[in-house]
Amino acid sequence: MPIVTRTLDTLPPINEERIQKIRAMQDKDIDLFDMPALTQEQLARFVPAKLLNRSLYRPVKIPVKINYDADVLEWFRSFGKGYQTRINEVLRKYMLSHYAK
Repeated sequence: MPIVTRTLDTLPPINEERIQKIRAMQDKDIDLFDMPALTQEQLARFVPAKLLNRSLYRPVKIPVKINYDADVLEWFRSFGKGYQTRINEVLRKYMLSHYAK
């Protein structure tokens, strides 16, 4: 089977006919030539990207009302904008250090 290279400019248009054709495809019809299946050993070593690169991890944020001691809050605020993020980072480090035990 020849290798077909496409760019965004050369992709066929998405229309109703093409969508129906894709929906009608069965797994056996999909060409996996350039994407071999992973072995059980490879799957066992799999690590989600969010754990390899923290910048990819975006946890859900939940707004809460929390009371801090005034001196603690002022200390975090003294470093400028982003104090809530810094408080969250400190809490996360604490959580992870105790989660590992």
